[in-house]
This record gives sequence, C-alpha cells and structure tokens, in this order.
Amino acid sequence: MRKVIFLAVISIVFSTGTFSQEIVKDTRRQILKEDSLDRYLSDQISKLDLLEALEFAGIQIHKFHLGRFDKKYQLEVTMHEYVDGKEVKTETLYSGDNLYHYFKRGEKAYFMDYIDQIKIVTKEEKNKCHLLIKTYHMSTRKEINYQKTDEKQFFLWRRYLETEWKMNKEIPLMVFASSWFDEKIGLHRFCGVLHLTENHEDTEELLSKSPHYFMLKYKVTEIENEDKNL
Repeated sequence: MRKVIFLAVISIVFSTGTFSQEIVKDTRRQILKEDSLDRYLSDQISKLDLLEALEFAGIQIHKFHLGRFDKKYQLEVTMHEYVDGKEVKTETLYSGDNLYHYFKRGEKAYFMDYIDQIKIVTKEEKNKCHLLIKTYHMSTRKEINYQKTDEKQFFLWRRYLETEWKMNKEIPLMVFASSWFDEKIGLHRFCGVLHLTENHEDTEELLSKSPHYFMLKYKVTEIENEDKNL
C-alpha cells in the first residue's frame, strides 16, 4: 500500500514539474494572439473577400468625396423617389452645415474644419433597404420600403463617379433602381454600367427604363446672416 502511495506522489510531482507554467513574453504576431488556432486563416483573407462577404449579407459601404470647402455652407442630403420616370416624393434626410469639431490628443481646446466626404452604409432585406448616412459630425438613418412587380424583379445600388460640390446644384450620389422586364428576351434586365455619370447614355438608359428608383443627392447653398469668417 505504501509503495502505491509513493508511486502516486512521484507521479503527481513529475506531472506538476512537466506542466509547470512560466511567464514568457509572447512574441507572436497580434493576429495569432487573437486567433491562436488560426481558425479563420486570416493571412489568406483580403479586403476584397471581406467586402464580398458583407455584400453577401446585404451590406455595402459607399464613400463620396465632396472636395474642399472654403467656408461654412448649408448642406442638405435628400432622397427622391421616381415611378415611371416621374418624381413622386422628396424627403430631406439631413439639413445642417458643413463644419465639424475635433480634438487633438494632449490639447485641451477643440478645433473645427470642413467635412470632405459623406459615407452611406446600406443593408438590404426583403422589400426594404436600411441606410446609415454619416459625416464626421452627424449620423442619420433611413429605411426604404418598396414593392416588386413580380418575384423576379430586383433592385441594385449604383453610384455616381463625380460627386464634388457645386454651389446651388443638386449633386447625385447614388441610385437604388429596379430591373425592368424586357419582352424581347422574356426576362428582367438591368443596365450593365457600374458607375454613373450625369447625362451619359448608359446612365440615361438606367433612369429612363427603370420603372421605380430612389436617388440620393446633396446640395450646398449659402447660409444667410452667418459669420463669414467660419
């Protein structure tokens, strides 16, 4: 019996010594610290892969560069709904100015500058699309609801290439347009152009043939009775 106990004690001591823990600086890359089993094979995942995965989940990210502002202006973001080529509804999604405030690390004061982009995140679900519209100082949400003419009809987002601001001009940012039924081929089709340009024939084809679409625009105007030094 004593021999059995002695062997058990020796076994425990040996086991403890073998698996004793020691503090050793972890010099692995950060990605392996966060995913030690390399479950996601992150080294093989590109930014394009992530964007495609987001799109598969119905999510897209759109950034629009506005150009450099020279002073404080009024800024409005609007959504326009068209049915059979006619505008049926206009809605203001944001109305404010083009300024934002920010802080620098170690500084007690805050600073101001002019925004230079608008970011729009879209998430599509059945017969609806959620919008998140952001600048450096504001964030607003909108939900688009729509009805399809049949099960085969579909809606797609298309964005404009030229989005720099012009005074008192509505600048289109993107379009959420429906496919249309082509009787010649007996199928729904959609304009093949990926990026839109005002007055271009491909863009005009999309806007003239899509029976139902939503267009997001922004407009810059003067602010009356404001300090001109801002």
